[in-house]
Formats: sequence, structure tokens, C-alpha cells
Amino acid sequence: MTDKRPNIGGQALIEGVFMRAPNGAAAAVRKPDGTIVAKNMDYLIPPKRTGLLSKPIFRGAISLIETMKMGFTALNWSAETVEEDGKTDKKKSSNIGMWLANIGAIVLAMVLFAWLPLRLATWIVSIIGPSSGGVEQFYIHIVAGTFRIFAFVLYIMAISLMPDIRRVFMYHGSEHQVIHAWENGSDNLAKDAAKESALHARCGTSFLMYVMIVTIVCYTIIDSLVYLATGVSPAAHWRVLYHLPLIPLVMGISYEVLKTADKHLDTSSFARALSKPGLWMQRLTTKPATPDMLEVAEVAAKMALGFDLPPEVEIAEEKSK
Repeated sequence: MTDKRPNIGGQALIEGVFMRAPNGAAAAVRKPDGTIVAKNMDYLIPPKRTGLLSKPIFRGAISLIETMKMGFTALNWSAETVEEDGKTDKKKSSNIGMWLANIGAIVLAMVLFAWLPLRLATWIVSIIGPSSGGVEQFYIHIVAGTFRIFAFVLYIMAISLMPDIRRVFMYHGSEHQVIHAWENGSDNLAKDAAKESALHARCGTSFLMYVMIVTIVCYTIIDSLVYLATGVSPAAHWRVLYHLPLIPLVMGISYEVLKTADKHLDTSSFARALSKPGLWMQRLTTKPATPDMLEVAEVAAKMALGFDLPPEVEIAEEKSK
């Protein structure tokens, strides 16, 4: 076993990969002409958190917000960079389209994964038989949680049929394969990554699985308290309304579960069991990458880690401070 190297992580982009290291961040994409373009994104790294925001639960919620911000920035840059026509008006149109798509995805997610599961679960539980208090809330969230997982799987399976999304999933695989190669001590990341798995326990897909499970526990407790206070089982729309502000709490707890499980993967069978559902889900969201994709992921990783890049890699202009 090699000496432990600093952890790196990232996400798939459009024809590329974003990578973040403890002291650096970078993105790399392959343009239609085959050129790899890399961009230093150190400016996205937030300052070190102190005080309350560095404590368990709080650090997870803040980390999620920071990660989403970095991810959207890198994704928008990748979309602009792979455009064959670099005209300003086309870039503006692309940005507007990206933001509209993001807003639409958020609304769809709220309906599909928040309101609809709760509405169906409430209806199903009422048909199954009378129950009251915390028991009823538990049943509702078990059914709603099952529906969310089922809907998520169907959604991923459906979009994986789209050629462009399939390529994103392959770049997702390249990210994991290169990270594995790095963690195993390789200095020739792209070459050695070819034999690595496209699955990784420390992944956003695994995080989503933890969120779905933690959601059942947290919202059962919260809705039981609401029932005790009001004597009424809340309707689906009211649940969504007061659940939304509690999302950071759920994310924070899920983050701590993910970090703890990842820390003890080598020593704890329980931690490995916790990671299994996320790894199963990754079989849908990752695909083994091609050698040219692994090269792109290697460039992003090395730039984030502060290594020198090959002369043929084009360096994008850095954002002015």
C-alpha cells in the first residue's frame, strides 16, 4: 500500500472533467478538434471555514453549497468551450439555455422527488389501514422514500439512453478511474486508470443515496413532532413547505455519514455495507471511459494538484482576481 496521498474529487462536465484537490481546482475538456483545454479554477476554492461552520453537520451543508457553485461554474465553462462557434451571442444564448435548464430541473426535482412521493405515500397509507402519530409518519416516509429511489433509478435509466448523457456518464467514469489510479500511487494516471473501476465510494451518487435514507429518518421525526403539536397529519404540500428549509440539516447529516463511512472502508464491514447502495446506483451513472477521456481527466487532476502539464495542452485564460 502506498503512502496516503491527498484526496481529490470532482465531477463530469460536457466533454470533460472538473477536479478539486485540497489546495487547487481545475477543469479540462476536449474540443471538437481534439485539443485538450485546461482551466485553473483555484479562484473557486472557498476560504477555510472556522467556528460554527467548521463543525459537524454545519460543514456538510456549507460544503454542498460550495460544491454546487463550483460545479455549475465548471459546467458552464465546459459548455462554452466545446462550442465550435465561439461567437458572443451564441455563448450568451448557451448561458441562458443552461440557466433555464437548471431552473426547470429544480422545479421538476421538487415535484418528482418531494411533493409527488409524499402525496402518493399519504394516499397509499390511508388505504392500507388506520394508524396514528409517529407510526403513520414512519409509514408515509418509508413509502415516499421507496418511491424516490424508484423514480431516481427510472430517471437515470431513461436519460442514459441519450448519447450526450451517456458520454457524460463515461466522463464520470474517467473521473473515478483517474482518482483510483492516483490513490493507488500511480504517476501515469491516464494509462494506469484504464484498468481501474469506474465506481468509487466517495461519489455524489453515493451521497444522494445517503440523503434519501437520512431523509426518511429526519422527516419521520419532524412530521411526528408536527402531528403531536397539531393533532393533524400534514398534507403533502405543507410537508414540502416546511421540509425545504430543513434540507441543509439533512445534507449535513448525510455528509457526515458519507465521510465516516469512507474513512473506515478498509477496516469496517458496516462501512462497506453502507457504501453498497451508492455503488449499485453508480452502475447507472458511470461507464468505463475511453483512453482519450482518461487523458482529459488526468490533465484536470494534475492541474488541480499543481503538476506541470504537457506542452500540447491549451491553457485557458484565468479569471482575473
